[in-house]
Amino acid sequence: MAIAGCLAIASKIFFQSKNKHFFNPANFGLITTLLLTKDAWISIGQWGSDWIYLLLFLGLGGIVLRKVGRWDTSVIFLLSYSSLELIRNVWLGWSLDVLQHHLMNGSLLVFALFMITDPRSIPNSRTSRIIWSICLAVLAFILEHKFYLKTSFLWSLFLLSPLTLILDQAWKEDEFQWNTFKSKQKLKSIM
Repeated sequence: MAIAGCLAIASKIFFQSKNKHFFNPANFGLITTLLLTKDAWISIGQWGSDWIYLLLFLGLGGIVLRKVGRWDTSVIFLLSYSSLELIRNVWLGWSLDVLQHHLMNGSLLVFALFMITDPRSIPNSRTSRIIWSICLAVLAFILEHKFYLKTSFLWSLFLLSPLTLILDQAWKEDEFQWNTFKSKQKLKSIM
């Protein structure tokens, strides 16, 4: 864990462009630790698949995403990924409970609601975030079902993080700033 933490912090310093880091620090720490050591692993099922987790993560995720204004990223990712899984499920002739079990993965919800919505490491523009979220979902789907990689969504974020730089160039928008965002929110609440 110490290695992952150090690598996560280092990624914020070494992998940035115009004062914006483009790797999600937690994701970078996890994936590079997996690559560098033989003693690391990720247990995707650790959060379980109970309804209580869905409610807990949606509630807490809703609070956080309301503050940072990045619902679009989570919603588009989950809709895209769920749609691909639904198509596959129907294609294979499976019942919907297989799909439900697959999508009720707590780790997937933590990823979608907290990891891919870090406003300092995702594209600035809404259009860019929509494109980026769809790309994440498609790559995660391919990695999971073509290469049988159960940590596919974590790998897709790691592999597509540099795409943030390209999307920020294609669709320019002001960079997210915590202080500026709070000031704008206060101004809106006063009006």
